[in-house]
Parts: sequence; C-alpha cells; structure tokens
Amino acid sequence: MRQWTLILALMMIGLSVSAAPYRFEEGTHYVALSVPYETADPDRIEVTEYFSYRCQHCFRFDPVVEQWKSSLPQDVLFNRTPAMWARQDEVLTQTYYALQSIGQLEAVHPAIFEAIHLQGRQFPDPVEMAEYLAELGIDTEAFSKAYKSFGVRSNAQQARARANMYRARAVPAIMVNGKYRISGDLAGSNEAMLEVADFLIERERRARAKTSN
Repeated sequence: MRQWTLILALMMIGLSVSAAPYRFEEGTHYVALSVPYETADPDRIEVTEYFSYRCQHCFRFDPVVEQWKSSLPQDVLFNRTPAMWARQDEVLTQTYYALQSIGQLEAVHPAIFEAIHLQGRQFPDPVEMAEYLAELGIDTEAFSKAYKSFGVRSNAQQARARANMYRARAVPAIMVNGKYRISGDLAGSNEAMLEVADFLIERERRARAKTSN
C-alpha cells in the first residue's frame, strides 16, 4: 500500500511540474507587444528591467531583482533601461550610462537609490551628481568626461526610443526577449513579475529548441 501511495504521489508531482509552465496566461499575467523589438544579443534570451531611480517601488524591488538575476543561466542576458519622464530622469539616465561606461555602475547602483530614497538627496544636474559620486570614491573627471561623451548621449537616446516600444505606463516593468511586457498589476505584485519572467524565459527557450531541431 505504501508503495502505491508513493507512486501516486510521484505521479501527482510530475503532473504539477509539467503543468507549471502553463499557469500564466497572455493578457492576464503579461502582455505580448504588438510590435516586437530587436534585442541586444539574438543568441541569448534578453530580460530588461524598465526602472527609475526616483521610483520608490523600484528602490524596494532592486534587491529582489539583484538576487534573482544572480542565478540566471548563461543563455539569459539581463539589462536595464532607465525611464526618462522628466528633466531629472535625463540626469539620472546619463549618470547610469556614464557609470556603465567607466565600469562603476554595479558598484554604486544601489547607492544612488539610497541617496534619493533614504537621504532625500536630489540630483538636478550632473555637477551635484559628480559631487555625490566623489563621496563614493568615483573619479569625478572620468565620470564627467563619460557623462558628456557621444556614446553616453547615444545610449540615453536609445533608452528613450526603447521606452516608446515598451509602451509601459509605470515602473518597474519587465520586458522579455523583445516580445512581452510584465507589470506588477498584471502579475499580482512586483515580486511575482519575476515568476512570470521565469515562465516566459522557459517558453522562449523551448521555442528556440523546436526551431533548432
């Protein structure tokens, strides 16, 4: 009797696992973009967080995202796109890409969130941002040069263009492989967005496997 009970339990687990990839539905938990956009690396599944440093929800969500992305497999490329809805967003967006260009983004990304939401600091212009980054040990001259560079300005313009393609009305939002948009409202919470993202990543992985066979 125990043996049959164990077999039945294993069968139920197998059914639940096989059914799991289908528990999220388009239009209910995520939306498919009417016009998909080109991703940075066609050989990998791209996941993009659309965020704003000024967003309190993004600030709270950031540690969760950091933990989640650290466990992503090699076939997944994670990146971010800063939102640009106001003049201050332009400063923060160019700061984001300037820090990325000098290899200091990951080191101070959380600190910028904390400065705004825990210390009440404002960064209306790049001068005040450079002064704050100097407190964190960032070379002011290197940052200022990168901030004014053509490459950083171009990245900021591309971020604005991508945001138009996302058609997201709020942040944070998650984009998967240039095809899908996930919001906290649809997923049920910001944390639940990552569950839906896992589902869509696996969906894209399976679709690629079928194409290659």
